[in-house]
Amino acid sequence: MSRYGSREILDVVLKDVKTGEPVVYLESLTTSSMEFAGQTVYARGGKGHPKLIGWDSEKDVTMTMEDALISKESLAVLTGSKFVKGTKPVHKKEVLEVSKTGEIKLSHAPLTSKLAHFFKTSNGSSMDAKLTASPITGTTVTFTEATLNEGDKVIADYYYAAPDTTQSMTVASDVFPGTYLLEGTTNWKNEDGFDVEAVYTIPKLKVMPGFSIGMASTGDPQPFTFTCEVLKDTHSKAMVVIDVLED
Repeated sequence: MSRYGSREILDVVLKDVKTGEPVVYLESLTTSSMEFAGQTVYARGGKGHPKLIGWDSEKDVTMTMEDALISKESLAVLTGSKFVKGTKPVHKKEVLEVSKTGEIKLSHAPLTSKLAHFFKTSNGSSMDAKLTASPITGTTVTFTEATLNEGDKVIADYYYAAPDTTQSMTVASDVFPGTYLLEGTTNWKNEDGFDVEAVYTIPKLKVMPGFSIGMASTGDPQPFTFTCEVLKDTHSKAMVVIDVLED
């Protein structure tokens, strides 16, 4: 009888349950695990009230995957929302120096449909004095204040139109992650030292709505966690199928 060790990550593809079309490939996972659980109830009786007969039910399988990287497709799976292309207002804050002519030059032309705000600043963050801009032409801004000198720093806070190639996602209050077919491959090593391909199939994998996006200036990069519940297959009793492809 062969015995195996497992010390390799899964390469995963999530597919549409109905069509079988791939939705996302997860091939930079750092960890993946499956937890199997169930409930057992007992008939008790007699002296000492011991357990006499047990009944098992309520089988649960939870799968957790951590991905080192995120893609637009995998983020769409986590949120249930999709990215769409199109132009939109984008916020911009920049710190600029006043020129000899008393002007500053913005990186983008500000939208006239949204207010722009300007402040004299000493360190790029403090709003020392609010400035009044003359009507803006293109990206050039002049001010009515006569107290500005060449080299003074100005905070410009405004909106500009992002290009129509911009892809945006809205995390909506009434949209949640879906259910997918999971197919994954990994290697198990047998006692002879040979790698054997192991294929995992989960006919119905429900992605749970809870996840976090970590941001930090120090330490290791934060992985993206997929927490999923395994549902029973619609057409069988299968929850998880494991195929070991050994000759």
